[in-house]
Amino acid sequence: MDVLFRSVVGKLWLTIIALFAFILTIFSLLLVQSFDSYYFHKQAQSLKNLAERLSEEFQTETDPHQVFHLAARMSGSYGIGLSVIDAQYREVSRSEPDPGVPQISIDQLVKENRLQVDQALKGGHPAPVTVILPGENKEMNDRVQIIAVAVPIPAHSGAVILYQAIEDVNGTLGEMRKLIYIVGVIGFTMTTVFAFFLSSRITFPLRQMKATAHRIAEGDFHAEIPIRSNDEIGELASTFNTMASRLNNTVKALSHEKEQLASVLRSMIDGVVMIYGDGKIVVTNPPAENFLKDWKFEHAEEPSPVLQLYRRLLENEQEIREDIPLQGRIWSIVMTPLYVQEQIRGAVAVLRDMTQERKLDKLRQDFVANVSHELRTPLSMLQGYSEAIVDDIAATPEEHKELAKIIYDESVRMTKLVNELLDLARMEGGHVELFREEVAVRPYMERIQRKFTNLAREQEITLQLRLKAKREHFTFDPDRMEQVLTNLVDNALRHTPPGGIVTVAAAGEKALQLEVSDTGSGIPQEDLPFVFERFYKADKARTRGRAGTGLGLSIVRNIVAAHGGKITVQSKLGEGTTFTITLPDEETDVRSGANGSNNSI
Repeated sequence: MDVLFRSVVGKLWLTIIALFAFILTIFSLLLVQSFDSYYFHKQAQSLKNLAERLSEEFQTETDPHQVFHLAARMSGSYGIGLSVIDAQYREVSRSEPDPGVPQISIDQLVKENRLQVDQALKGGHPAPVTVILPGENKEMNDRVQIIAVAVPIPAHSGAVILYQAIEDVNGTLGEMRKLIYIVGVIGFTMTTVFAFFLSSRITFPLRQMKATAHRIAEGDFHAEIPIRSNDEIGELASTFNTMASRLNNTVKALSHEKEQLASVLRSMIDGVVMIYGDGKIVVTNPPAENFLKDWKFEHAEEPSPVLQLYRRLLENEQEIREDIPLQGRIWSIVMTPLYVQEQIRGAVAVLRDMTQERKLDKLRQDFVANVSHELRTPLSMLQGYSEAIVDDIAATPEEHKELAKIIYDESVRMTKLVNELLDLARMEGGHVELFREEVAVRPYMERIQRKFTNLAREQEITLQLRLKAKREHFTFDPDRMEQVLTNLVDNALRHTPPGGIVTVAAAGEKALQLEVSDTGSGIPQEDLPFVFERFYKADKARTRGRAGTGLGLSIVRNIVAAHGGKITVQSKLGEGTTFTITLPDEETDVRSGANGSNNSI
């Protein structure tokens, strides 16, 4: 029932029923009142006219008893009671008893109609009045409603009173009320049927609109209302369909923009975190997720630095920039507040991995420091020994020759440093030119061995050559690879004490594998990851005459990479070091007498 009263059908039905009941009640009351007034007025006027005619007859006739007898007979036949009184209120005569006329005593008539009686005895003609009196011809407890009129009889110093029961009027009104009740029941039934029909007809499109709106709310933005009428409901349905179509287009546009934004966020190298409200993270991209995951792994009990910065931003209401070290990397975080109606509702944080930039900055600083150091030493020596020669500090020709020899060695060292820096800059810039050709491995490696035989003998180091290659020829740039092997063998000889062994080996079938190993001092484990970096030296003492420039291994790595190969290092402190180079096979038809193919990287 509550559902019915809350629905449009129930409300419309109740409204129509209430309106019908109100109109029917007002109409019934007005109809009964009008009928009652009209019937009473008509009956009273008839009774008054009859009384006045009787009064005139009594005035003109000499025998009042005959007039009275005739009037009593006439009034009785019409259901009218008649009574004649004198000036002392005594009843002189009355009409004969009749079943249709209530028998009312003169005392009751005079008592209830005293004012009219007094006016009639004085010669006036008062208007009829309605009197309710107990009837003598019925049970004593019954009440009789009558209409009475008194008119004077001046010739006889009395008055005639006419009265008539108004039960007929009440009966007629009762029948009328019964008819109104029947009409009300029929009208109520028809109104109910009409109300439900009308409300159902009106609410049917509304129910369709409700079902369509529910489908739209569930995500079916293609739903339409199948109503094609030309009335207000049809216009509403058309407007609703237009709204649904525009909503569908808007949702598509928003979905497209969301997909584009998600694609942009996924493709970004920088991490993006959007925080809203009290610190709820609502948007992240893969780099940001990795950052948060690493932080949780390393600091499980602490809140993420993004939330910490967000709290600071809410307090200071200013943009925050900060670097955070995490898992061996350096992250730079920039957090900017989001305003909604001049109030901070959230923030957007951009996380950038600055490890490489910081590393490059450090390398640049180290590069400048190392170059300055490497150049300062020979320049200082050149300056010092040159001043010694100019100031004639060297007294003998042998001393002059020794100083000139030192100046020459330092200038050669400085030239080598500059050339290596130029080579390294070109290699790191991608400008390595390779002239590949087929090379016979055995004679090539024997030539490398002969190049360092005398130096090894002077240092009392055994230089060995091992050839295990199953192929005689491989394709590579012989000059560049000679530069690589020269650098590696020279390093091995410099770090191997007298009595040690340096081994140069070549092996492989599909790929050429070159190996340079020694039994020298070895490289500490903490230095192994950095041996190919520029200016990195495992021998921190930088002893002149033994330490190199720190660029050789970096050049070696770039040359090997230009060939498409790779170089690895294995070392143990005090037991020696082994560098292994693997070069992929290049299928080229290059003849030994030609210059080879010019490959620029």
